[in-house]
Amino acid sequence: MAWVYVALVAAFEFWLYRRLRRLGDQPVSVGTAPYHFAADEARLVQRFRFYFTYPALARDCSSVLSAIGLSGLVLGLWLTYKQAFVPAALIGLNLFAVTRFTKVLAPLLTLRMAASRGERDALVMLEVHDPAWAKIRAGNQPERKMAP
Repeated sequence: MAWVYVALVAAFEFWLYRRLRRLGDQPVSVGTAPYHFAADEARLVQRFRFYFTYPALARDCSSVLSAIGLSGLVLGLWLTYKQAFVPAALIGLNLFAVTRFTKVLAPLLTLRMAASRGERDALVMLEVHDPAWAKIRAGNQPERKMAP
């Protein structure tokens, strides 16, 4: 049963990795329509592109990653107790991948932890997070035309 868990987690993480790579890493343009991002906002959106492009999917995937991480901790210890060392090691190593994906999909958590350590870049990104979302929402609104 542990191998089924490993296979399902690997399939999900491979799918998520492909979705992340498909977005690309082109720079976000500064000051162009429809969003008119400032330099710091563009840097934030570029760094966490999946989070800003697919917010609902990022939230859902983040929840799945949380469940994988918690179940992986318990299952890894249980399998070690049962002396199934290979699947336990794979599940334990997978926690590094879960951590990396969580940093990409849940940037507020990552930025808040970095800001609590006093990292200035994280503080700046936290400051521009809400204005960036406001610009994205405003840029995605359909134009409302006044009736003559």
